[in-house]
Amino acid sequence: MSDTEEDKQAGDHEAGADQACPVEMHDRRRCGRPIYNAPPSIDKTPVCLMHSHDPNKDDGAFQAEFERILKGAGEGLADFTHFVFPRAHYRGRKFAAMCRFVRATFTQDADFFGATFTQAANLFLARFMQDAGFCWATFTQAANFSLARFTQVADFFQAKFMGPAEFLETTFRNDSGRDPGPIFARTRFEKAEAVEFADVDLGRALFYRGDVSKVGFSNVRWRRRENGKWMLFEEVADLEHASAAFGLRPEKDTQDDRNYVVIAELYQQLKKNYDDRRDYWTAGDFHYGEMEMKRLACPRLTWPSRLEAKVSGRPRLRKLGEWCGKLESNAWLLSKLRWWHQRFGLAAWYRRASDYGESWGKPLLWLFAVLVLFAALYPLLGLRLAAGKSPAAKTSSVQVQTPSPQEIDLRYWNNERPGRLFWHGAMTSLGIATFQRDLAYEPSYPWGRLLALLELLLTSTLIALFLLAVRRQFRR
Repeated sequence: MSDTEEDKQAGDHEAGADQACPVEMHDRRRCGRPIYNAPPSIDKTPVCLMHSHDPNKDDGAFQAEFERILKGAGEGLADFTHFVFPRAHYRGRKFAAMCRFVRATFTQDADFFGATFTQAANLFLARFMQDAGFCWATFTQAANFSLARFTQVADFFQAKFMGPAEFLETTFRNDSGRDPGPIFARTRFEKAEAVEFADVDLGRALFYRGDVSKVGFSNVRWRRRENGKWMLFEEVADLEHASAAFGLRPEKDTQDDRNYVVIAELYQQLKKNYDDRRDYWTAGDFHYGEMEMKRLACPRLTWPSRLEAKVSGRPRLRKLGEWCGKLESNAWLLSKLRWWHQRFGLAAWYRRASDYGESWGKPLLWLFAVLVLFAALYPLLGLRLAAGKSPAAKTSSVQVQTPSPQEIDLRYWNNERPGRLFWHGAMTSLGIATFQRDLAYEPSYPWGRLLALLELLLTSTLIALFLLAVRRQFRR
């Protein structure tokens, strides 16, 4: 062969290479498929049909090549790196190959409902421009969604992850609406210790009816309450229009806005998760959320049915039994009971006093307020000079008689300065709160003694709440 013929063949080979798709696939291998004739300005560089961003490209030809790759891979590697999918309807599909969707783009809804990935599924840096549906999907091996971007809903409702799963720096939708972003409701994590969410915004995520007590959460951002604590999107999700939140609807025989029991269970799991990792501050936020659900949940009326059962066999009390049976379903009574429970129940007072044991500042403020209040009440309702004590020296020129230890001398109190009266009450209040016995002024019988008992109960409770909050905040 002459040099001229060799140069011609080399030139033809280089020309053919220039007309092949230059996109790098797995192991930095070039795609090599024929260049697709896309309209001008669609693709920055000429690429093949599989990598072209042309919205009008032939979907039939694309899906045929997709099927050919899957069939040719068998149980090996099916490489879809940088593919741009015009349509992705793979509902109920079984993927036997190791699927690599690295940097793939799904321009329309990605439907993997009920799909099964028998080997690893790699969606690293994948982009979903519309809804991504993985409901009921099964990932038998590792699943990698790190750095993936979900523009709309990422639905993993009742999906099953049997192996490790990574959601590292994954971007989920987080706009201002009440529709959920990522949905992991009823999702099963068989190897929860190998599932990790890191540097992810879960402010619109749903996790109810699943077990996340051992799932790894690292530098995760949840939704914020008005007081700055983390909360779950389950508390505010739209129950009317968001189909994925139907499991949060309240039971028919309650007046609750949503199923607070289900949300409380999720808070318990997350509290345990962060407690086990010794992240007690975040665990405290979820403890607050759990107690909020208990405060908001309407208590059930059980005594009417029990009373009805007892009197049902007595003819004279039959009407009473029928009336009791109607109480449990009385909407007006249940609404009033719910209103009272949410504002004046034990959980409501626990919240006011110490944010469910998460604030040590609130008990101190309440304790100070109680001491000031009783310091003012004691001189008004019952305070006398203790036996064996003498009043302090007077700075006033008014001379008064020393009161008897057994009774209040009104002349003494009327001539005493208001400031000194309050001072005597303050020292008495402080002495009772600290269990002091040798008091210069003591509460008189009966109203003063009742005040002392009430103060002792309040101050002891507030001190206990303060110590509990300190322990929760600083335990190691």
